[in-house]
Amino acid sequence: MRPPLRLRLHRGTTAHVASLYPFSVQGTLGYRGPYIGVDLLAGGAEFCWDPFESYAAGAVTNPNCWILGEPGNGKSALVKSLLWRMAAVYGTGTGGRWIAIADPKGEYAPLAELLGLHVVRLEPGGTTRVNPLADGPGADDEPDDRRTLRCAEMVTALVATVLDRPLTQLEDAAIYATVEHLGRTPATPTLTDLAALLTDPPAEVIRTLRRPTAEVLPELTALTYAVDKLLSRSLRGMFDGPSTVPPRWNGPGIVLDLSAIPIDSDALPLVMVAAAGWLSQLMVGPGPRRIQVLDEAWALLGNRHTARYLQSCFKLGRTYGVANICIAHRPSDLGAQADDGTSTAKIAGGLLADAATKILLRQAPDQLESATTRFGLTDPERQIVGQLTRGRALWKVAGRTAVVHHMLGRADAALCDTDARMAGNTAPQPVAA
Repeated sequence: MRPPLRLRLHRGTTAHVASLYPFSVQGTLGYRGPYIGVDLLAGGAEFCWDPFESYAAGAVTNPNCWILGEPGNGKSALVKSLLWRMAAVYGTGTGGRWIAIADPKGEYAPLAELLGLHVVRLEPGGTTRVNPLADGPGADDEPDDRRTLRCAEMVTALVATVLDRPLTQLEDAAIYATVEHLGRTPATPTLTDLAALLTDPPAEVIRTLRRPTAEVLPELTALTYAVDKLLSRSLRGMFDGPSTVPPRWNGPGIVLDLSAIPIDSDALPLVMVAAAGWLSQLMVGPGPRRIQVLDEAWALLGNRHTARYLQSCFKLGRTYGVANICIAHRPSDLGAQADDGTSTAKIAGGLLADAATKILLRQAPDQLESATTRFGLTDPERQIVGQLTRGRALWKVAGRTAVVHHMLGRADAALCDTDARMAGNTAPQPVAA
């Protein structure tokens, strides 16, 4: 009787074993970019990601990204460790990654300290101001028309949000003409200057509107009251004058600490628009690749005007080399929250389409239908999103899907801890630099 054939056990990497069993595991996205964790759909292979590396490799068509997940499932830890590791791989500032963060919860201070980011804390009635109409370092490289349009869009979003209605044609034209007029003056314009000109429009603005002065002034009454409300209440002491803390343009980046504004207040969307408007000055000039993090980005999706402004930030991502990373809790946050729901929902849907990378952490059962619709999830992906444990996320990078377990080191754990107070530990934790 012929003895049976016996072969020794063979061990190999997933790349080699996949050639024998090609449909059992998928390949990885590659090794370029900071290490995130392990891809459970690729046999536990390493998962690395960087928005610019993915774009350079042709894996995505834009560097924008959405991160959604229930509180306590690791959104902040993922973003902080990603920025920390980007700095380690590419460096910061010139030649590396320039980081700008709008921080409504004031939780990026430890990261800012480690990376040397300039922290600007804004609070109503405070003494620290930033001027969203001031020219940034790239003013000489940006066409005047584009700069005027960018500032006018920001002001329009602010005023329309206060009025809670679309602007009339005359109001919209008046804002653009006033911003354009201020851009020709030698002094640096502020929102206060804008309010003064809307109250008493100069002859040049009146000529642009092609209406007699006696007809224009009554039409602008609501506009002037809205701007006054912005300066006297919603943005008071934060965006209503010249900048008092000039940023270090050539530094590693900046954090706008907005934690003094209540998360659920009507002022937060306005502050977020003004903050994004000021940060956009830093994004338009030549320089290193830039990362803009907008935490609690749902605040910009409450109405059509602020959502449209966020859309303009996304559209300019490729033009200026900016990767927008937006963070929210639930897929339903990306839908309409205001009375003009239909248009807002369409803009929110466009924002998803303009983000080639979507990261979904665990979602509650009542959010799975919305997640499936907005992210185009398959039935297995939908089941995965509802069962993800803390630290795991479903990544959709262009047409590819990965289930990634985020790995934290000791330095990351101390840097990303947001449960210190819940655990009764209020002492500062050391972080290895």
